[in-house]
Amino acid sequence: MNPGGLFGALLPVFFVLALGYMAGKRHSFDTTQAGGLNKLALGYALPSSLFVSMTDIQRPLLLQQGKVVLALLLAHVGLFVIAWLILERIKQFKGTAAVICALFLSTSATPVFGIAVLQPLLGPTSAGTVGLVALAINLTVPLAIILLEISSGGAQQDSASRHKAIINGLKAGLKSPLLWAPIAGIAFVLLNVPLPKPAAGAMEMIGSATSGVALFAVGLTLNAYSFHFSRFVLIGSLARISVQTAVFFLLAHLLSAQGVFVREALVCCSFPMATIVVLFATKYKSLEGEAASILLLSTLSLLITVPLTLAIGG
Repeated sequence: MNPGGLFGALLPVFFVLALGYMAGKRHSFDTTQAGGLNKLALGYALPSSLFVSMTDIQRPLLLQQGKVVLALLLAHVGLFVIAWLILERIKQFKGTAAVICALFLSTSATPVFGIAVLQPLLGPTSAGTVGLVALAINLTVPLAIILLEISSGGAQQDSASRHKAIINGLKAGLKSPLLWAPIAGIAFVLLNVPLPKPAAGAMEMIGSATSGVALFAVGLTLNAYSFHFSRFVLIGSLARISVQTAVFFLLAHLLSAQGVFVREALVCCSFPMATIVVLFATKYKSLEGEAASILLLSTLSLLITVPLTLAIGG
């Protein structure tokens, strides 16, 4: 890995993060505005970018990614379920905390960092990988929402409340553009339907705002919470960047998955904790300070994880 290329790819990322952090320090944006920026980036710009990127993938290449998709699903949904079941048996984590911890182990900030970090290093195919990872993440989050709703309702929750929690989780997942954009792009490729150039140009225009806006919003989020260093934060940060990476690496080898998508997906699995975990921790009043601190520490770890996973995957 060329150190100059790596520095050139990561410098803009940390610059925009720092810019967002300083804007928060100066109270240029409040929490409502930060939420609006997140919604713009992840609800409109990124889905447009992912859709166009998926339609750019050659059909034969996409048809070869079945093993990669399976490995990603197991490394996200499967890891989440297993981690939750284990943590539920530990007294300190039982309930909402178990769901929060399982979620930060099994999801990453790939939708935020993926294109900004990978495209300068690995080229345009990386956007397709980000789309596949985003798809896996957005199949995991609804399950987490269901468990969070049930956990927050207490042990005496009746069947009607549990049914409502399940419906809420499914609705949240099915409404997510980050779920449907990659699926729609895959459908266009498999059906061999070309995307008209005017439509592609329109989506690329809004999609180009993804990285800058999303990273700026993460900087605002980092400023909104105080950093508290503890053994849990250190272990949680190390677990976030290593557990899913190791699981995907093992699955890819067991399934004999090969190609550029495997290397790129491996880097994605080592990315920082997803900002949505902090939002869930705040909403459900569990591990709020710890989640925010893990977000910061795992974000700084990009300087180590990106070159390391590129070397392992190469």
